[in-house]
Amino acid sequence: MNRSLLMLLLLFFVMATVHAQVPKKRLPQNINMPTYSHIFPSLSGDGNQMIFLTNYTNSEGFETKYTFKTGMETWEDPEPIPSINRPGLDHIGSFCLSYDGNFVVFASRRSPSIGNYDIWISEKIGKNWSTPQNPGKPLNSPGNEGNPSLSPDGKSIYFMRCESMDNTNKNHCQLYVSNRISATRWSEPEALPDEINASHETTPRIMADNNTLIFASGRNGGKGMLDLYMTSRENNIWTKPINLSYINTDQNDEYVSVPARGDLIYFTGTYRDNFNIFKAIIPEEYRPKKVLMLTGTVSYMDGQKPSDDVIIQAFDVTTGEVFTTTKLKQDDNSYTIFLPEGTAYDVSAFPQKGNHGFYGQIIDLKSMPISRKEDMSMTLETIKPGVSIPLYTIRFEPYSANLLPDSEIAIKRIIGFMKKNPNIKVEIAAYIDQIFKDTIPSNDLTEMIVDTVFIEIPNDEISIRHDIEAEEFTLENEDSITNAEEESFDIKLDGDDSDEFETFKSISPRDSVLNLGYTSLEGSNNFETYFKIKYTYHNDRTQQMAETLMNKLIQMGVPPKLLVAKGYGDNWLKDLASEERNYWLEIKVLGN
Repeated sequence: MNRSLLMLLLLFFVMATVHAQVPKKRLPQNINMPTYSHIFPSLSGDGNQMIFLTNYTNSEGFETKYTFKTGMETWEDPEPIPSINRPGLDHIGSFCLSYDGNFVVFASRRSPSIGNYDIWISEKIGKNWSTPQNPGKPLNSPGNEGNPSLSPDGKSIYFMRCESMDNTNKNHCQLYVSNRISATRWSEPEALPDEINASHETTPRIMADNNTLIFASGRNGGKGMLDLYMTSRENNIWTKPINLSYINTDQNDEYVSVPARGDLIYFTGTYRDNFNIFKAIIPEEYRPKKVLMLTGTVSYMDGQKPSDDVIIQAFDVTTGEVFTTTKLKQDDNSYTIFLPEGTAYDVSAFPQKGNHGFYGQIIDLKSMPISRKEDMSMTLETIKPGVSIPLYTIRFEPYSANLLPDSEIAIKRIIGFMKKNPNIKVEIAAYIDQIFKDTIPSNDLTEMIVDTVFIEIPNDEISIRHDIEAEEFTLENEDSITNAEEESFDIKLDGDDSDEFETFKSISPRDSVLNLGYTSLEGSNNFETYFKIKYTYHNDRTQQMAETLMNKLIQMGVPPKLLVAKGYGDNWLKDLASEERNYWLEIKVLGN
């Protein structure tokens, strides 16, 4: 390919030029080799892996190369991907790296094919890339599919379907999405709404929040032949696309890449008569939702390999629906998932073969100042007597033993665990970080009966003789009854056989007793009977919590003989309380 033809080709595909409206920075020289051109970068979600096209090769034309970061601003020398590259058969620029860095999706007319250009998928296994596979129908059609983009949860693939395509060109394209049915099957593609498919639309790129889509369009009102636009999905409806004026030029603008943090955009620009890869800061108003990139490893305590067994899932706590699911790969116990802001997630690692415990944690992203990366590595216990599995995601209403609806996800996980490990008997154990007791009730305290006092007053003592000091009446073993409300009642005079009575201002024993909190029982003919319950107040609801969860599991089908409930109060070896809860529960394996 002569140099003039090469420059014409690059001018057709160029994303941004020196006229870009945001400051830009070239990537280092081992990426942008002098006197050669390097175009169409695609980065993983963490921004640490990248594929791109370059004509710095041993053959004519462009080929795809792979590299990874070795420092904040440094990259490993790029290497070609022999198992993927077929320059004469692949649609140039169509390569896209998945957010977890484990897959490359691209368009090619290699065999076996369904149509002219099909979507192909290659998986990274260790340091190598697998032989690309054609997902077949209905994702691919007898026509032309290209420029695919895999969603961060791996459930959807966005792409263009064109009337005609060749190695460098495409015409009359529209955007589609297909959803994953199984590991190898995809659903019938659906066209995106007319407001998106308004003209010639190409190169869809779904962002890490799984709700923002950047694509190129030839619609009226742009700066050049193709401009970049952005749309967001709100309540499952795509918003009106907006022009990315901060990056668009009077040339063809396509093929951008935005890592999960959402504040940087990678693109192609000109430098000394060649094309180089640049990056720039995205203005705040054009950024997708903030995202937590959650990474980590899953290990088994006994040293066995959890790969190909453990499923990592994130549930939306508000809706109870699965947000994302991923499975550990063979010989790789690491995982990566992306969680956008706006809700709380129940994230778990769950073995499919039994014999090991599980892990679950609540991650609250309702308020998220910035996108960030976080590690959550998990070690799962081997199931044997004495092993405990923390239940971090079981939650109760404040100051009560009533389960919150948020706990339904965790309860189903416990039931799944019991099914995977049949016939084991477990104890539902509940703890609190510290027990408080008080004589005064409050929201955080539960009343507890500590004693009941009964007293009987002879009926004839209700009439007090005249020589008794009426201002004070004392019961045996009780405090003096004082400050009672004065009552006027009849007193029979001592030694007076007459029927005459006089009125004496004094305190009724009955009323004085009731003023001290006593309650009357139905008495005999000879006695007035009263009782008083003495309380103390405490915050130990652990027994009630354990029993509530046990009863819920029984209600949902777990055999009662396999469950025991016990509240341990603050008798714990390790404090697992958190800022939002001062209690926690565990499953203790008792045996078969």
